[in-house]
Amino acid sequence: MSNQAKLAELRAKTDRELLTLIQPELDRGMALANVAASKGSPLYAQAEKVYETVMMLVLRIAGLRRRDRVRAERKLKELRLALDQVPALAKVLRSMNSFG
Repeated sequence: MSNQAKLAELRAKTDRELLTLIQPELDRGMALANVAASKGSPLYAQAEKVYETVMMLVLRIAGLRRRDRVRAERKLKELRLALDQVPALAKVLRSMNSFG
């Protein structure tokens, strides 16, 4: 087997392993975004970090099949939407004060 073939095989294996890591990370990011009380929350920061990391990985996986790329991108969009829907801290404080 030539070095090029070995490198291509290794790259394909790495791409498959990265895809395996991405799916649970996206699920974790969604869970974090869904429980974050505000954009100032540590949970929000963790979810944002998941989004950034997965986005970078999806862009770098060369051998990703179209359907896997579409699925990952769809979940990334869902995570972005969930992050965008987390209220800013000021909104959370106003609604807490309205109960008093």
